[in-house]
Amino acid sequence: MTITRIRIVALFRPAVLSLVAILVVSQAPLWAAKPLSASQARLKVTGARHNRPDAYKGIGDFIGWPGGIDRLPNGDLLVTHSSGYWHSSFAMPRQIEPELAKRWRAEGWPLDFAAPTGGRTMGCRSTDGGRTWSKPFTILDHRLDDGAHAVMTLPGGRTVCLVGVQASWYGYTHAPTAFAKDIDGLNTKQFVIHSDDNGKTWSKPRGLKSPGDFYERGHGGRPVLLSDGSILWATYYQVRGRKFLSGAIRRSTDNGLTWPVISRIVRKDNAIDEPAIAELKDGRLVLVTRPDGAIFHSADKGRTWKDSGSRVISGGGKFKAPQLAVLADGTLVAFATWRNLRAWISRDGGMTWTKDLPLDIGSYGYPGSYILEKDGSILFPYCASGRAPNAVYLLRFRVNAARDGVELLPVVR
Repeated sequence: MTITRIRIVALFRPAVLSLVAILVVSQAPLWAAKPLSASQARLKVTGARHNRPDAYKGIGDFIGWPGGIDRLPNGDLLVTHSSGYWHSSFAMPRQIEPELAKRWRAEGWPLDFAAPTGGRTMGCRSTDGGRTWSKPFTILDHRLDDGAHAVMTLPGGRTVCLVGVQASWYGYTHAPTAFAKDIDGLNTKQFVIHSDDNGKTWSKPRGLKSPGDFYERGHGGRPVLLSDGSILWATYYQVRGRKFLSGAIRRSTDNGLTWPVISRIVRKDNAIDEPAIAELKDGRLVLVTRPDGAIFHSADKGRTWKDSGSRVISGGGKFKAPQLAVLADGTLVAFATWRNLRAWISRDGGMTWTKDLPLDIGSYGYPGSYILEKDGSILFPYCASGRAPNAVYLLRFRVNAARDGVELLPVVR
């Protein structure tokens, strides 16, 4: 939509003064006239009360945890997300450590919810640039609880979806006997699936060997396509008996089929949790991590990492589910849940950051992997809440010309 402006111009001619109305048609879109609020800018894709999935045995009201969004080879948009009954949707039968189960039930967790396979990985498709969205369809329904962590379309046309599968037990140091053979005895394991037909059909899930002996997870951070055609993806894992989580960098050189671990990142005094990575203009890689927004750099394509000493946030609170994007001029953008959904900007590769910039302070956040458009805008999905009933929103924003603020844009341009 454009704005039509009328400017009255006085034209002076000898002995004649005439007022001529000159019609000026601005090509600036309507959103340029007045900043949008989050409630005006965001678009709801699916949720417990909006565009709900068709009923299946075990469906609940936790429609959320978006893995990400990407553009398919045919131009369609695909949003991947989970569908379950709660924050984690354990399949049946399930076994939660008694004291933990008591606390969770007191918090409202429906641990007796009848869900034979727990949550499942689902997707929504748009064929009109994001204006309308299909009803959620199943991408993967593992016999255990599963959900998307990231989605990415590769240059050759293959779309890769990275999926986490969670066992039906929690609160124990080892898998209870009845669950010892599930996903290698791990609590959570990573899998990869791919589609070569614009997301219509998907391969069987391929399990990835965990770098830890308890679990490996990989919420959200968008994989990075390097100039040599390889893909890097950051995950995090737990070793039994160790207080802090550690980070792992996986690398695929075969179009997303296999993902061996090429490095591990261990901090002595804190965790590497929900890490996200990006490639800077100078060829270095940058990584940011929960819980404190610590910044790491790698000068050898992710094989070794050094803590920069920089932190995105200052003050209390956990920095959760970060994403990193690098703009055409090298500006680094982080966005994450810190109390709610916020963004930060760095002009020096992550060494210094702006203050936190609100994106949607009325939503929980937990952003999934994003699309960085040619115009520099960033389109991404996120959660309305951290518990049921939940919904998945889309939001588009861009960094201002001064590189010290952000502005929200319509999802559909």
